[in-house]
Amino acid sequence: MSKGHVHVIGAGVVGLATAASLVQRGYDVTILDREGPAAGASQGNAAAIAWTDVAPMATPGLWKQAIKWLADPLGPLSVRPAYALKILPWMLRFLAASSPDRVARSTQALVELNGAALPAWEALWRVSGTHNQVRRDGCLELFDTAASLEDARGGWAEQRRHGIEVEELGAEQIRDLEPDLSDRVIGGALVPGWMQVDEPKHLCLSLADWLKTQGVTFATGEVARLLPSEAGCGLVLKDGSTIDAERLVIACGAWSKTLAGQLGDRIPLDTERGYNITVPEPGISVKRMIMLPGHGFVMSPLSTGLRVGGAVEFGGLNLPPNWKRVDAMIAKARRFYPGLKEEGGKRWMGYRPSIPDSLPVISPASRHERIFYAFGHAHHGLTQSAVTGELVADMIEGMRPVVDPVPYRADRF
Repeated sequence: MSKGHVHVIGAGVVGLATAASLVQRGYDVTILDREGPAAGASQGNAAAIAWTDVAPMATPGLWKQAIKWLADPLGPLSVRPAYALKILPWMLRFLAASSPDRVARSTQALVELNGAALPAWEALWRVSGTHNQVRRDGCLELFDTAASLEDARGGWAEQRRHGIEVEELGAEQIRDLEPDLSDRVIGGALVPGWMQVDEPKHLCLSLADWLKTQGVTFATGEVARLLPSEAGCGLVLKDGSTIDAERLVIACGAWSKTLAGQLGDRIPLDTERGYNITVPEPGISVKRMIMLPGHGFVMSPLSTGLRVGGAVEFGGLNLPPNWKRVDAMIAKARRFYPGLKEEGGKRWMGYRPSIPDSLPVISPASRHERIFYAFGHAHHGLTQSAVTGELVADMIEGMRPVVDPVPYRADRF
């Protein structure tokens, strides 16, 4: 017997994982999306299950590095001039979130959420039959200056304090693992617990196919207005049609802010636009994910090719892409892998839904007990999606969540 019906807005990986948790607990589920499964950031991310990341983006002293990056319009961090005034309030909140006490709270919240992320994924991979789409080769963090290497050691020490294995390696040890690397690398670390999936879009489509076998319905439409009531929420679509939802989960990433605002929750969400290129025949061998923190990009070997991507651009949802950012990343990547080819590469730009304190919103709406939020995961949407689904399902059922939900509440701002 069904426990009731839940509508989920958003067919990205967070919405899919939330539907998976709900359907396993006996709910009927409908997923509504503008385009369909994995049409947004869930198809173009770096494919990492980065549960070992425990540091928020906002940290003391980061502004000094940010100023250097902002001086280069094609560097790891940029603000489009046409968007500078709009992003200023977000930036001020980000600066406030970098105080030592705020960072300590955010770090602890990330430790708890990411600590539950892998077990949640292990359970979802197993039940959905997608466990064979996961790689367990770890991640290499690489550095080409003594100063950046020294700065990284503090972060590695923090990870070790939370039980995460980090093995510092010298240049020769690194090249033993990645023979095609240039001599530019002077040191780094292997994080063996880090995982990645073969191809994030394929994983999402596989989950969607499995959800259909479990009775989940997929519908296409863009929500224009929400009409909450004691009985649930009315959804008015842009084509004028309406849907009555008994319970509602808003999990549409960068587009969630507007819907939450209609419910009275002013969430400081903005978008970090990320760029990448996926090259089917890169001409080099990259055996595991490579992170280059000092340069703001990663190299991720997928079943579809080598994905080179990253960086952060603040430009909102409407400005056109700046594909010169991809050219800049390829040029930097060739400093580390001189044989890298880009012919046949597919370029992509997507929107990371980001909140200044680096914590998502996983919470009931402040004023409506039948509406729930699951968005704002920034760089960790894939990583945190399965545990987010479990948390939302716990909230809907009135159970004690697997992770203390207070740090992720919508009314914390």
